[in-house]
Amino acid sequence: MDINKRTSRVASNIPLLKADLAPMSFLTMDDAAYIDGLIGVYELNNVALLREVFIDSYLASAQKYRILRAEVDSPEKAAIAYRDLVREAVRYSVLQVRKFDDEEILELAARHPIPDDERNAVVAYAHQQFKGLHEGNLIRYRLMPQDLEGVDFSS
Repeated sequence: MDINKRTSRVASNIPLLKADLAPMSFLTMDDAAYIDGLIGVYELNNVALLREVFIDSYLASAQKYRILRAEVDSPEKAAIAYRDLVREAVRYSVLQVRKFDDEEILELAARHPIPDDERNAVVAYAHQQFKGLHEGNLIRYRLMPQDLEGVDFSS
């Protein structure tokens, strides 16, 4: 029974994705309004309220998707091409130096095959990732929450 609901929700997005439209996220749907809409369908044979619930939910989903898609469509080169250096720089800064030192990370970057004209941008990206560390993304850098204790993020 549970699989049928999940399958139908995923399947409902197939025509949207084929038409290059945002998928529907049912997380944006107001539960109470959805139940009221279902009652309208079952009790009154009227889909008007349920249609409004789906439209409102879809518009909210599309807005969230647009924002997420913009982030994914424009990844920084450093995030893709130099992810090993970025991971190493963040780990080194947290575990060894306990702050982000641009000069030390530039020296670290010089030991990697990064063109000179891209090195500063990669270090700046690593610095941005360092400043954005939180419990939700520590795993990306193989760090533990206690590793952040005493780290100077003001640099």
